[in-house]
Amino acid sequence: MENLKAEEVKKTLQHDGIHLRWESIYNTRKNEQFYEEAFDYIIKFINPPSGSTFLDSGCGPCYHAIRLAKRGFHVCAVDFSESVLEMAKSQILSYELQDSIRLQHENILSFTFEDQTFNYILCWGVLMHIPDIEKAISELFRVLKTGGILIVSEVNMNSLQSKLLRNLKSILKYNTAKIITKPAGLEYWEQTSAGELMTRQANIQWLIKTFEINGFTIKKHLSGQFSELYNRFSSGIIRNIIHIFNHLWFKYIKIPDYSFGNIIIFQKL
Repeated sequence: MENLKAEEVKKTLQHDGIHLRWESIYNTRKNEQFYEEAFDYIIKFINPPSGSTFLDSGCGPCYHAIRLAKRGFHVCAVDFSESVLEMAKSQILSYELQDSIRLQHENILSFTFEDQTFNYILCWGVLMHIPDIEKAISELFRVLKTGGILIVSEVNMNSLQSKLLRNLKSILKYNTAKIITKPAGLEYWEQTSAGELMTRQANIQWLIKTFEINGFTIKKHLSGQFSELYNRFSSGIIRNIIHIFNHLWFKYIKIPDYSFGNIIIFQKL
């Protein structure tokens, strides 16, 4: 049954409709400002040599790969969705970065790369859609070189936003998704126009412990966006207030415990 569910999710993620939906939500000017600020901070912290190669695991349309390429790095951008790789190709060509970004069809659960291939790996908002998360973590470990850096961004089930919405939906008895509680976090299973989709709000402490068991150590744990509630308001004023708060929280506080988005930088021992 678990394997059947995983296959359903895989089919959904291969559909370009789900990626176009995410693009309409997250590919906005205000979000671009946050991502640019976040990547400036991350690159300054890990300080990779100019021209280093990153694996962008689960690259989607390659927005983050493009950020890395614009900062002077080479990127091997991989995804298991052929349709999203076509979207990524168009993006790369529009920025004339085809010499810096190489696209490749890969599955995070079974990379074709040899052991210890990469010094740097980016895995941004990917594990949340992978039912077999422990297998994905072991593959990331396998292809990362000893001493290499892994950058992970995931959603925090214990954020103020998550708790607020869960309590509110419980009171109103309103849930559009089936919620399954597992050690890794809360799995939200929903039917979309592209098929069944699983989105996990991570138990961050479990996630960190699992990475550590697999041979990683934490170099930095910081906040991503404090809230993504801007997606739930039509008012531009309210959305702008949330974006401003996200910016101030990330710039001056960065505490991840209450934040919806968490960024964790690991190093392979």
